[in-house]
Amino acid sequence: MTIVLGIDGGGTGTQALVADETGHVYASATVGPTNPNAVSRSQLKETITTLMTELHYDDPTAFNKIARGFAGMSGSGDSEKSHLVETVLAEAAPDFPIRVDNDAINALYAETLGEPGIVQIAGTGSITFGLNETGETARIGGWGYLFGDEGSGYAIGQSALEAIFQAYDGKMEADVITRHILAYAQIQDVPDLIPYIYESPSPRESIAKLTRPVFQAYDEGDTLAIRLIQQSADDLTFSVQTMLNRHFKHNQEVVLAGGVFKRRDVLPTILNHQLSAPVKMLEREPVVGAVVAALQDAGVLVQSEFKSSVDKASNNKSAK
Repeated sequence: MTIVLGIDGGGTGTQALVADETGHVYASATVGPTNPNAVSRSQLKETITTLMTELHYDDPTAFNKIARGFAGMSGSGDSEKSHLVETVLAEAAPDFPIRVDNDAINALYAETLGEPGIVQIAGTGSITFGLNETGETARIGGWGYLFGDEGSGYAIGQSALEAIFQAYDGKMEADVITRHILAYAQIQDVPDLIPYIYESPSPRESIAKLTRPVFQAYDEGDTLAIRLIQQSADDLTFSVQTMLNRHFKHNQEVVLAGGVFKRRDVLPTILNHQLSAPVKMLEREPVVGAVVAALQDAGVLVQSEFKSSVDKASNNKSAK
């Protein structure tokens, strides 16, 4: 068996699995954030060191047999940030190589097991990532909330706040969304939203979380909420269709991952009607895709039992 390490690193938490091509999981660990844009180098090093320590403790024999690693990390899209993460990982685990790349690979491979496909991630941010029939990868979006992240939770929350303040100024109506967002934030007056957002530990995350009250307004049939959700769907549809048209010869299954898709009866349903390609939800933890990528880097194909074995391991972990 070829034992590899898969890491799924994000801005709120990081998961890792030590596994082989049959899907047998030897060790697992979950630690804090490792997005290099959200943590300092010292914090990153401390968290990665803790991760490796926990994996080694879980199964020292398997850890010492790791052949390769793959780390799909949010915030590692540019070469400078990727190099920083690679350096820290090399310091924490010097005995085997670990490749760093975009965390969207994890989400895609968790479903396709390395085969061609498209993943649309829409959580706090958004990105469309694809692997086509010729083995070429491509991305659309994922440039951050200042430059895009269309269709994301942040985009929905930001548009909702903009409408609330315009309504407060008398420019439009936004009574239902205003009521739900004020209740969610547990504040009484619209101006109090300013300190609520700006004084939060992460204003971007706080804005993205406002999708919840927007969905509540949507459920009440609020016209504004319906318009905001439809705009999100249109933006995501445009990104996926652009990916299909530019990089694929044939339609590919589109995997949906991220917080805005948790309400399967809303955005996933709309996208299923608007897209020319079939849509399905990601049912597996993205870290599984990191294991698949590590196996690919080692030149090893996943075995037929990989999917059922790794799913069983995940279910056992959840039951504990």
